[in-house]
Amino acid sequence: MVVDYFTINLVFFIGRLYFFEFNENDFLQNFKAQFFLLNLSWFIVTVITKPYVNLKVKESTLHFNALLKSYLLLFVFTAIYLSLIFSVKINYQNIIKYFLIVGFLMTITRLILFLYRKKNRVKLGRSLYVYNTVLIGENKLSNNLLSDKNLRRLLGIRGTYGCGPEKTVHKYLGDINQLFNDLDHLKISSIIFCDDNINAELYKKIVEVAEHKMIRIYMVPDFKYANLGPNYFEVVHEIPFLKLIKEPLSNPKKQLLKRVFDIAFSSLVIIFLLSWLIPLVALIIWMESNESVFFIQKRSGYKNQPFNCIKFRSMTSNKQADVQIAKKNDSRVTKFGLLMRKTSIDELPQFINVFLGDMSIVGPRPHMISQTDMYSKITKKYMTRHIVKPGITGWAQVMGSRGEIFTHKDMEKRIEKDIWYIQNWSFFLDMKIIFLTLYNIFKGDEQAY
Repeated sequence: MVVDYFTINLVFFIGRLYFFEFNENDFLQNFKAQFFLLNLSWFIVTVITKPYVNLKVKESTLHFNALLKSYLLLFVFTAIYLSLIFSVKINYQNIIKYFLIVGFLMTITRLILFLYRKKNRVKLGRSLYVYNTVLIGENKLSNNLLSDKNLRRLLGIRGTYGCGPEKTVHKYLGDINQLFNDLDHLKISSIIFCDDNINAELYKKIVEVAEHKMIRIYMVPDFKYANLGPNYFEVVHEIPFLKLIKEPLSNPKKQLLKRVFDIAFSSLVIIFLLSWLIPLVALIIWMESNESVFFIQKRSGYKNQPFNCIKFRSMTSNKQADVQIAKKNDSRVTKFGLLMRKTSIDELPQFINVFLGDMSIVGPRPHMISQTDMYSKITKKYMTRHIVKPGITGWAQVMGSRGEIFTHKDMEKRIEKDIWYIQNWSFFLDMKIIFLTLYNIFKGDEQAY
């Protein structure tokens, strides 16, 4: 994709707009308009024809077919806006030259790519495909998945665990006991239940272990235990599955939208707010307690990977910082720290975490490592909250589940709200949470202390 855009624009720039005949004074203005329309046209065309989808495994003939469609549509788009939008004299001979050069370079690029792919197929396969999906049981669908090399690569299927003493026909990995051993020692990201021979109690035990380890659960559409709890229909590489938990953010386009917003928003906060606020807060903290401006603490992040969460220092240094959360009238909190906690100013440096990719603006709040260790053992679905990035603010926080945990029920309510957010994510839900966060800050939150 990058090479295609580079080719389109390089030839266009070197050609010095051979499409038109105009004087030198008009060159810059027409170039900008043409540059924008040409790139916009190619973007729209590729969204329609999808020439970059599954490029690593798609047959070369199918890819060249998609490229030809893209190329012809770009020509049509260009002809339309040159004829209808620009009132200039068009040099059709130069237009044809431009498209012949671009088409030739795109074709050569792909020929080189596919020849390289063919020569290094095995080597590339080992580096590009991560086989961390496993099947449990055997049926027609599992046999089809394992016998189709392309599907096996796309889904990253390692093999099958048998529900009984008999070995499966394809890619046998072991029995259920071996599965539990591998769940502890191997990196498994997804489980697909295929066979109805497994009993209900064993199914529930596997699901419980998998959820604790943040492993995604899928079932074939006719799996007999699908009615034991909520499940959601999802098509993965054109294959229908039932999924135990709905995840809008498993869609790469939605992930990109959320990440682009995070980068843009955090950049504005860092440039226009933190750039002058950090020196000011640092001075006040130094004058009050003679300590550093930042309090950096290890917290549980995406996939339970620890990261350094950055906050303005609101407490004096103490040995309980990593095991005891703030309580009402906490003696560790400084006077200026109390003001920052009331107004959530102490959380603002976490926009640096957002920019670095450790956090998102909206998501489940990151907990201390000690909290994760404790509550993951006693709270069901606790670890599910780690399948998305933690956030500066979240649905649980704006719905009243903020601050001190008094009972185990308080944590359960917070987890329920976090999982609801994961299952119902949308860009507009994030906007709503940001608005409610700002509203609560100006209104005042009794649980902010």
